Amino acid sequence: MTPKRITPSIKKDVVNPTDYNRYEHRWSCDECTHFDHKGACTLGYPSAPHRLEQQTKDYLMSGRIAFCRFHEID
Repeated sequence: MTPKRITPSIKKDVVNPTDYNRYEHRWSCDECTHFDHKGACTLGYPSAPHRLEQQTKDYLMSGRIAFCRFHEID
């Protein structure tokens, strides 16, 4: 029997390089209303994949970013 394949549960979306360079980056936890600035999401979701440093690293490696579907900006 083949063991179940483990896949990442966080989907990463492709970002157009022109858009990435043209617009300000407002899609990280650091900019979100639900981020308590102690490193945690007030909704209970993991913030590490959505922090600006990690998103920048992911984009430079693959051209994809993990967008949070609950992101809100005041």
